[in-house]
Amino acid sequence: MHPKYAHGVQSATVARPRVNRAFNRVRIVSDDESMKSSQTSKEQKFHHSVYVVLLDDAVAKHPSILRVNSTRDPLKPCVYVGMIGLPVEERFENHKNGYKSAWIVKKYGVRLMPELYEHLNPMPFDAAAQMETELAEDLRAQGYTVTGGR
Repeated sequence: MHPKYAHGVQSATVARPRVNRAFNRVRIVSDDESMKSSQTSKEQKFHHSVYVVLLDDAVAKHPSILRVNSTRDPLKPCVYVGMIGLPVEERFENHKNGYKSAWIVKKYGVRLMPELYEHLNPMPFDAAAQMETELAEDLRAQGYTVTGGR
């Protein structure tokens, strides 16, 4: 700590800035914290997931949805594809409660469809971001009416 600011402060550890690359933020950590080893388990390293939400068929009435799903099969369901670093169930609840939600899931979301995504999770952030797009494209190619998936 700079002597100018140390007056009257007694500290056993020295705090210093450390960059959190994921969000380009600086946070203050103690010497003890900075010496901790990095996370090693798959669950800690790979905590991002893709997910698919079943949407009510009424969503297919929106021209913006029809425009990007011109080859849709009306017999297949409408779905939303997303990606998250939280547990998928918690993200779905956030959508339904209006917290950082996609309007389409808040209004038309019915339930999660784990049979379409569970086998893919968890994964690192970059893989999840790519998988979100690819999963949306694959489902659209199979005739699903898809929204989300960037």
